[in-house]
Amino acid sequence: MDDDAYRPIPCATQDRYERAIITGQPLALNWPYGDHRIDDRVRVLDLETSQGVEYVRFMDSHGRLHCVRLDHVRLHDD
Repeated sequence: MDDDAYRPIPCATQDRYERAIITGQPLALNWPYGDHRIDDRVRVLDLETSQGVEYVRFMDSHGRLHCVRLDHVRLHDD
């Protein structure tokens, strides 16, 4: 098995992303960026699937857009 194979996220976590999209409520996320990780409160814009891999599109607190594999993102509890 490929070490970088996509790992589906739990349904409850998927529901939190979808609720944030609908309500516009920001979420605290941690995601890879280059050789480090970023923590920020973001506005989730959409969830996308391509070739069996899910991605989350979001805007960070500085207005920058990101599209990151969903299994590479950590959702922090508020």
